[in-house]
Amino acid sequence: MELSEFRELVRKEFGPRLERATPASVREFLDRMQTRLHEESGEGSPYVLDEDGQARSYEEIVSEFFSRALDYPADQAVVILWLFAFEQHFAMLEEDYARRFVTIFDEGETD
Repeated sequence: MELSEFRELVRKEFGPRLERATPASVREFLDRMQTRLHEESGEGSPYVLDEDGQARSYEEIVSEFFSRALDYPADQAVVILWLFAFEQHFAMLEEDYARRFVTIFDEGETD
């Protein structure tokens, strides 16, 4: 996918300033994009995390992701790195919303 096409898809989905982005809409978009990018890559079956029978840490998986991104063509690298950053941002927002939600409804309760 070329960067210009990706940029158009993002702005169509979320608006010119990403004003329509919510944790739920971002999750749906990310799922669709992951499927599309995987299909376009021609890499075959999805990446298996426990391929050699040994569990891997999150840090190892992310390090490998960044290492592989260095070898991708520029447009592809920008797209996947932008998607990763976008996902991380909204994951943090979702956690913050969850903490606030608990705080709002937990104020009056006693054990």
